[in-house]
Amino acid sequence: MKIYIGFIVAASKMFFRRKSSIFWTLFFPVVIMLALGNFNFGAYSAPNVGLINNSTDQAASNISNALLKTSTIVVKNLESIAEGDAALEKGSIVAYIEIPDNFIKTEGKIEITTREGDKPELELVQNVVFVALSNANNTASKLNEENAILTNIADIRYQGYTGFLVAGIVGMAIMQSGIFTVVFTLLSYKNQGVLRRLRATPISPAHFIVGHLVSRVFIIVCQTALLLAIGAVFLGVSIGLGNVFAYLNIFLMAILGGILFLSIGLAISSASPNEDSAPALANLVTFPMLFLSGVFFPIDYLPKSIYYFCNLLPLTHVAEGIRLSVLYGYSTLDTLPQLGYTFIWMIIAFAICAKTFKWE
Repeated sequence: MKIYIGFIVAASKMFFRRKSSIFWTLFFPVVIMLALGNFNFGAYSAPNVGLINNSTDQAASNISNALLKTSTIVVKNLESIAEGDAALEKGSIVAYIEIPDNFIKTEGKIEITTREGDKPELELVQNVVFVALSNANNTASKLNEENAILTNIADIRYQGYTGFLVAGIVGMAIMQSGIFTVVFTLLSYKNQGVLRRLRATPISPAHFIVGHLVSRVFIIVCQTALLLAIGAVFLGVSIGLGNVFAYLNIFLMAILGGILFLSIGLAISSASPNEDSAPALANLVTFPMLFLSGVFFPIDYLPKSIYYFCNLLPLTHVAEGIRLSVLYGYSTLDTLPQLGYTFIWMIIAFAICAKTFKWE
């Protein structure tokens, strides 16, 4: 036990002596979060809008086709109101349009459901629906009737793109800290002969791996707390909606995600023949996850083939588990699927790390 404690303290000291480690752990994610959070990155693309067509009438079909062809909004078919509400809460759509099953009997009335505070998006969707109604066959006569287009404000909790981004950046920072800092640290140890000297001591590979994991996981947890505090203070995000169990789940996801990506980093450093190949290998692993794991934008409406691939990536589930707790106050029981995927990836990565570790 003394060896474990001694090595944990030594590994922590060596971490803070490396400027690159501090950069990837704190400075880089903080700059990305504040820059994108204040830039309102999500406002420069056509909004995603869901469409629920419950009618089999030809008139409803004409309107549905007209909406799908518009370029002002991106329309995606949904199966139910529950799916629409879930997409609204997640932020993957700004509104959804419902065509009732008794479309003809209701004299062509269509209902639009959106979130509180999305007035510009609601007006845009209303205009698009109005144009679709006027262009569809046998529907123009209905436009002058009162309440031809109904609106509804869903009772959901949504904190905008900024809230989505903060949780994604936290997941990204866990990945960056886990992989890059360990890769460069271990390669430095190899080049300086530190690992060779450690091999001659009573320290075993288990001491070395566990010592690094514990010291770095502690740093990752502190990093997570700092990033969430910055998101709350400077960007106005309500973290966990005041639910203490949401906070506990965030740090549980940070611990599991930290062990997962630290294990990947250790495995990469063992597989890299030299210091030149390590960054390329690390980027090969992290780059797809950076843009396909829901860090900067929802993955729900990506093409199905890409969407399935995204769900195989470990960062997808780490970021989603943290986001559900940060934005909606979900506890551990609510995020069991994300925790399960993360745990499975963690076991796989740790087994590879333990199997491939070598002193030279």
